[in-house]
Amino acid sequence: MTAYTVTALKPFGAVVEAQEPGTDLGDVDPAAVRALVGEHRVVVLRRFRTWTHKDDLVAYARRWGDLLSWNFGEVLDLEVHADPKDYVFTPGEVPYHWDGAFAEKTPTHQIFQCVRAPAKGTGGRTTFCDTTMVLDALPDELRARWEALEITYRKEKTAHYGGHITAPLVQRHPHTGEPVVRYAEPLDPEKFLSPLFLDVEGLPEGTDAEDFFADIRERLYSPDVMYQHAWEDGDFVVTDNHALLHGRTPFTQGSPRHLRRVHVL
Repeated sequence: MTAYTVTALKPFGAVVEAQEPGTDLGDVDPAAVRALVGEHRVVVLRRFRTWTHKDDLVAYARRWGDLLSWNFGEVLDLEVHADPKDYVFTPGEVPYHWDGAFAEKTPTHQIFQCVRAPAKGTGGRTTFCDTTMVLDALPDELRARWEALEITYRKEKTAHYGGHITAPLVQRHPHTGEPVVRYAEPLDPEKFLSPLFLDVEGLPEGTDAEDFFADIRERLYSPDVMYQHAWEDGDFVVTDNHALLHGRTPFTQGSPRHLRRVHVL
């Protein structure tokens, strides 16, 4: 039996460390990790053996369930491109969003592997917001207003995602039934490659969309509902893509940052 320790983080999340450095993550029952993700939302796995080949990551992820395949395959290499077509391949900020918004199916879990972490002090943290905590903290009247909103997202498909969708702001987690927030922040074309435009329906008369954008941003970035993960070489991270929104802090141009990501349906 593989031995590991579990340390809870605040305001949410947990770090799982192998007691024997170099233990193969494949020796850990995915059902045990899945249960931890259900409890903590974000699970960081450390001191496990690094996988050199993408096939190892895919083989492990398949033990969780069916994988979402994109036009590039099942593994996305998140790193800076020399000639980026989309902002995610730059060292800039990545605002909050959920993965699979424009896909046929929304993935349930994300599995990340850190191939190369940014140098310390250069940024590049992945930010997570537990939207169930956001909703729990809302005044009843404001929560009722949020539950009445629908948002249309428009984005040119310059990378592996994009299109035109309409979705309620507040939805039910498909596996737990919990209310969650499904929201992607607007992306100003003056600041971001491949901008994202939002049309909000259902706002009270006299309420400006910009006021809504500012208010929800303040609530999503509150330290009480936000975890920022500082990557270390070899980290594995598994997350609940339905309960969480995620993004990235900017990092210094030239600092190494290479993640691999797989989506489990």
